[in-house]
Amino acid sequence: MEQEKGNFRGRVFGFNRRDVIDYIEELATERNSLARENRELQERLFELEESASAPIPEDNGGENCRAEISEALEDARELLRAVRAEYDALCADVKINASQAEGELKTVSARLSGIQTTLRTAGERLEAISEKLETKEE
Repeated sequence: MEQEKGNFRGRVFGFNRRDVIDYIEELATERNSLARENRELQERLFELEESASAPIPEDNGGENCRAEISEALEDARELLRAVRAEYDALCADVKINASQAEGELKTVSARLSGIQTTLRTAGERLEAISEKLETKEE
């Protein structure tokens, strides 16, 4: 994913819009996947925490079982922290890239407005020249 960040084909006026939209959609899909994984891990963590707090009969190797649950619980917490960090980084990337894309689109829009104004002015001048030429021909 990191290699693709900002890998948009250039155009005369900014980035290729489809590339930007595809990239943002891909980031949103990944964000949704990470959010789903985060929820699942939180549910599993809750289950492990409940298991860790449940009484375990000592005659069934309760101390070993409690240690295994405690270790699994810590692993789940660590995994959840890692997923959360990745999710937060991805959200930050989405915001930055969306902001950059929005800025580029505003720049493109302003340039297009300028071109439209220039074309309108040029059209008016050509119209005036055409009228002068028609007048001289008569």
